[in-house]
Amino acid sequence: MAVWTVGSAVLLLTVNLSAAWTNGNVRLVGGQTPYEGRVEVYYSGEWGTVCDDNWDLAAAHVVCRSLGLKNASEAVVGGTFGPGSGPIMLDDISCQGTESSLAQCRSKGWHVNDCKHEEDAGVKCQPKTMLDNTMTYTLDRSAEFSEVLGDLYESQRDCDFNITVVSAGEPESAEPICTHRLILSLNAEATFFNLTHLNNFTMEVVKECRPFVTDFLKYLYTKQIDITLSSAQCIHKLASDYNVKALQEYAGQLFSSLLPQDPSFESQVSLYDYALSTEDPLLKETCLQYLAWNCEALANSSVWSRLGAEVLGALLSRSDLVVPDEIFLLQALERWILVKWENADSSNGSTNLQVERELLGWIRFPMIPPEQLYDIQFNSSVYLSQPALYQAKILQGLQFHTVSYQKLKIHIDRVTEDYSPRIYTSPTWSYTYTATTNNYNYQYQYNNGYYGSGQSGSFQTPKHPSLLFQSQMLYWSVGVHMSRESCWNRGYSCEYSSYPVATLTGQSSDASIRYDNKVLLICNDAYVSHVQEFKNNVALLPSNSTLLQSFPCLSTYTTFKFVVRPQYNFYN
Repeated sequence: MAVWTVGSAVLLLTVNLSAAWTNGNVRLVGGQTPYEGRVEVYYSGEWGTVCDDNWDLAAAHVVCRSLGLKNASEAVVGGTFGPGSGPIMLDDISCQGTESSLAQCRSKGWHVNDCKHEEDAGVKCQPKTMLDNTMTYTLDRSAEFSEVLGDLYESQRDCDFNITVVSAGEPESAEPICTHRLILSLNAEATFFNLTHLNNFTMEVVKECRPFVTDFLKYLYTKQIDITLSSAQCIHKLASDYNVKALQEYAGQLFSSLLPQDPSFESQVSLYDYALSTEDPLLKETCLQYLAWNCEALANSSVWSRLGAEVLGALLSRSDLVVPDEIFLLQALERWILVKWENADSSNGSTNLQVERELLGWIRFPMIPPEQLYDIQFNSSVYLSQPALYQAKILQGLQFHTVSYQKLKIHIDRVTEDYSPRIYTSPTWSYTYTATTNNYNYQYQYNNGYYGSGQSGSFQTPKHPSLLFQSQMLYWSVGVHMSRESCWNRGYSCEYSSYPVATLTGQSSDASIRYDNKVLLICNDAYVSHVQEFKNNVALLPSNSTLLQSFPCLSTYTTFKFVVRPQYNFYN
C-alpha cells in the first residue's frame, strides 16, 4: 500500500497484480510522488534495480513512457531514492529513447552487473494531467491490437494495395501479396511504398530471402517479428534495402551469434563488407569488435593478405586489438604490405605508398621493446620503402623508453594512443586460467594442478612497458569466485547479484601509472567470446549463457586470460 498526496486530494492505492507482471515491466519506488522514484524492473518472477552506469535521459524517457506518463524531466543517479534490497537486474543500459520497454534497450544482460545498490538508478517523470490538474488513469490493451493486425495481414481480407515480390532475372517467379493501404500508411517505416501515388508496388528481393518477405511485411503491420539465426541476414537486408531502421538495428544485433561460426574468417570479412554496403554502423562495429578481439587468429589466416585497406586501418586504429604484442602486429602488417606490392598496379605507386604510410602510422612503436626497435632497420622488408617514417617512429619509441614520465608530460603536446597498450596476451603481460563448466559450475586448473572451485593464483609483470621500469616487477593476485563467501575468503567485498566474478589485484602506489586491466573469455580455445574490464579490481563475468556474452560460447570449456595494461597517467 502506498499513499501520495496529489493537489488537495489523497490517492490511496492497494495493488496486487503479481500474476500480471511480464518481463521488462517497471515500477517506481521510494519517491515522494507517483512520478518519481528508484527504477525497479521485473524479470523471471522477481523485481530488481537498475545500475546507474551509463544511465541517461533517453533511458529515463523509456521508463516514464512505459508507465503511461510523459517524458522524464531527470535521470537520477547515485541511489538518490534509497538503495534497493533485491537483485540488480540491468547495468550499462543504452537506450535510443524510442523503445517501449527497458528490456528492448542494450545492456550487459539480465543479472550481469558490477554495481552495488548505492548506484541504483531513478527517474523523475512529467505526470499526465487533465485541464483541472487531476490525475489520469490508463488502461493499456494495445498488445491485443497488434495481434488483431497480424491476423488481418494473414487473412488479406478487404485488402486494397498489391505488392508484387520478384527476384532479379526471374520474372516468372513474381508473387502477389495483397495488403491494406490504411494500415501501412499509419507506419512511418512503410513510406517507401509511396502509398499516396501508387496502387501497387514491386519488391525486388534476392532469391535466398524470398521465404522471409511475409514476416517482413507482417512486421509493418504489427511491429513484432520472430527472427532466427537462419533468417537474420535476410531480415536485415530487407530492412536495410527499404530503410526500416529499427528492424535493421535489431537484426544486426543478432549477428554476434553468427560471427564465431566460421574459423576461416571468410564469413566475418564478408559480413563486414555487407555492413559497409548497407551503411549499418551497429553491424559494422559488431564485425570489427569480433575481428579485433580475434586479431591474432585473423592475422595468421589466409584472409589476412586479402583484407582491404579500409578494414585493416579500422582495426589498427583500435585499442581493443587482442594480439601477443605490438611487434607481432607490425610484422603482420608488413606481410600484408608485401603481398599488396606483388599485386599492385605500378601506375598507382604513389597512392600505394600513401596507404602504406597511413597504415604504418597506426603501429604503436613506443609499445615495442628497445631491442626489437633497434632490430627493425635490419629485419624489416618494408623499412627501405619508408625510411623517414620508420626512423621517426623508432625515435618516438626510444624516447618513450628512456625519458622520464615527468619530462614526457611536459613536452608531449598531444597525448596519442601510441603511448597506450592494446590487449597484449604474451606471457609478459597475461596470465591464463582454464575452466570447465557443468551447469554453470566452474572448476579451475592451472599448471596441470587442480585448484577446485573459486581458487586463486598469482603472477608478475613489469610495472610499466618503459625500459625505465624493466627491473621493477609487480605481483598480481588472481581469483575467479563463484560466491560472495569465496570473495570474502580472499579479502574482497563482492556484493553482487550474480556470479562468477574475477579479481585481479596488484600493489602499486605510483600515481603516474594507471592500469586498465581486462579479462578475456576464450571459448574452447577457438575464439575470444567476451572481454570484460575490471572496476575496482573486480570484473563480473558472464556465464556461458548465449544471452550474456558478446559472442556466445556454446561450449562447456572456457579459458580466462587476465591481461595487465599499464600506461602513463598523462592527465593526472
